[in-house]
Amino acid sequence: MKTKIIILSIFFLMFIGCSDDDNTEIPSNTLKADAFSENQGDIYAGQAVILNGTKSTDKAGKPFQYLWRFKAKPSGSLTELTEETTAKPKFTPDKVGNYSVELKIFNTEFYDTDELTILVKEDENPPEQETIIISENITARRHLANVFEDPNKIDYLVTGDIHVSALLTIDPSVVIAFDENTAMYIDNPGAIITTAAASSFITFTGKNKVPGYWKGLIINSNSALNKLDRVTIEYAGGAIAQGMEVATSLGLDNDGRGQLTLVSSIIQNSAAYAVAIEVGAKWNTESFNVYRNNNKSIQLPASQLGSLSSLSEFQNNAENIIDVIGDRISTSQETVWSDLYNSSENMKYVVKGTIEVVSGLRILEGLELYMDRDSEINITQKGYIIALGSPQYPIKFHSREFFDGGYWKGISIMSNDMKNELDNVEIHNAGSEIMDGMQFKTAVGLGGANEAKLKLFSTKIMASGGNGIYVENGAELVRIDEIRFHENKGSAITMAANQVKKLNDATGMEFIGNGHNGVEILGSALFEPNVETTWPALHFGATYLVSGNLGIQSGLKILPGAVFKFAEDKMFGVFPYGYLIAQGTPNNKIVFTGATASKGFWNGIRIQSDSAKNIMEYTEVLYAGKTEMPGVSKITSIGLDGDYMGNLTIKNSKIAHGHGYGIAFENRNTSINPDFNMVNLFEDLSLGDISLP
Repeated sequence: MKTKIIILSIFFLMFIGCSDDDNTEIPSNTLKADAFSENQGDIYAGQAVILNGTKSTDKAGKPFQYLWRFKAKPSGSLTELTEETTAKPKFTPDKVGNYSVELKIFNTEFYDTDELTILVKEDENPPEQETIIISENITARRHLANVFEDPNKIDYLVTGDIHVSALLTIDPSVVIAFDENTAMYIDNPGAIITTAAASSFITFTGKNKVPGYWKGLIINSNSALNKLDRVTIEYAGGAIAQGMEVATSLGLDNDGRGQLTLVSSIIQNSAAYAVAIEVGAKWNTESFNVYRNNNKSIQLPASQLGSLSSLSEFQNNAENIIDVIGDRISTSQETVWSDLYNSSENMKYVVKGTIEVVSGLRILEGLELYMDRDSEINITQKGYIIALGSPQYPIKFHSREFFDGGYWKGISIMSNDMKNELDNVEIHNAGSEIMDGMQFKTAVGLGGANEAKLKLFSTKIMASGGNGIYVENGAELVRIDEIRFHENKGSAITMAANQVKKLNDATGMEFIGNGHNGVEILGSALFEPNVETTWPALHFGATYLVSGNLGIQSGLKILPGAVFKFAEDKMFGVFPYGYLIAQGTPNNKIVFTGATASKGFWNGIRIQSDSAKNIMEYTEVLYAGKTEMPGVSKITSIGLDGDYMGNLTIKNSKIAHGHGYGIAFENRNTSINPDFNMVNLFEDLSLGDISLP
């Protein structure tokens, strides 16, 4: 086939002042393509074909380039040309039929083409096949077809480390064996695709079927084409392959941001991990896979845990552990962690390091995480956590080992997202160290800087090395109900004054064996303008521990039965614009006492408010009066500050065991019910019952 150049010349016969030198020569195409096959005689499927274009010429003697391509192939053929830009390309036909090939030669101005058709026949007496050796890197597209029908025969033998930097496709039933201590690496810009067949798996195996005989298949390519579908990988994991941190049968390396989809495959008989995914790599499992008879199962980053199919099967592995490496979860969609539903083994998820959640994380019922030493989960300002267990299948955060005093750090929440929720969750043995952004050891911590929020229901927190829950000033427990606190070293709950009102909705809270069985109120001020806040009594012997100076700057009503224990030298102040209503009953008094039952242990109650609502009835103020009360200038259990016209009604109450007075007035600007000295009981007060102005 020749390309014709038609030149139409139009000559104008009348030119004025023209000479013979004005004629312009138009170039012509001097290229001539000539394609033929070097093969002699009949050509059969599986026989290499060498094409030749060396007879192509340029009559002008100019250089030119080659480009070969298939114009037609038999149906279903996956054969590709190699070295298609040279004079002698090659291909191996995989189907019987006609292969039409075009040769194009070209330079910067012209081109010419030639075609030839090669008929490939089925050999009636094919020569005995031999295993094909792969000993060189794959740098051009390559297709591995099935050589032997017998699945026990090796189709391809890899004799050394092989790097694949082009597209590699593999047919069903192909068996690829590896010499000892070798590996296959899929590197950028290469990719690997296996062609699926319902019952015909592709097998990557060791030449000798011994666990750890070869290194493994390592994916370092970030191509979205990478897919292993119905593949068996076996007897690998003998040594750490190049670029990996651990030995594994199938590895995703982060140097090239390895990416892979694994579908309906089997990984077995590894001397190390079945699968290891490094932080920064990405995998996906479209359906269940089977991991069996391996020394270890899977190591993967926390960001990839959601890609592990809940239908995956784990069978007879030496260690029934999935190692979850702490990293950053930051995705456009919500990440979902779920338990394994189809495994015959009792698998453990072991979390190592810090998991930083920058997007949404949802944990489904039944999942149990075993936290390694000093690991933690941090919900950042832009993230959220939804952990919804059920009474039958709670979500559990265990420590990998029991350690008296906390083994892992805990869960810190810095996000103000209203979706943050823990429901039917168990948190065991956290609070080993102070988490970033927190001031105390705690199993669950809410940061105040970004006004973190959390809903907490039907949850058990036990054996923390510090607090059970710590709510910084500014953070909010949106709801809390039916929480059990057992054997925590610190207080069950620590929160600022503004959060205590949330306990009114907590219909059931259980405190057993904690450092403080109840709620610790941080040094803070209650400030709810134009709102009267109610603080409930804590049941089953639980009490409030006031660990810092407590200021009341708005209305506070304390319900009968509430007990407040104050840390040493701390004070309860009712400030201007605030008021205190503490009305107990004869059988259910309200108690203000020292954290230690020692005379004069805390500083007392200071009244700076002139509100007529200030009342203390059926209360007890015990072990106060440690040092001189500011604004009153006297040591006293209850002091009325005259500069602010302090006012109080107090009756049927007991004031006892103080270093100073029972009640002291700064000056005559204060006011109190006239019969206060007759309707209250004063005992064991070092300076006397009353100090009048």
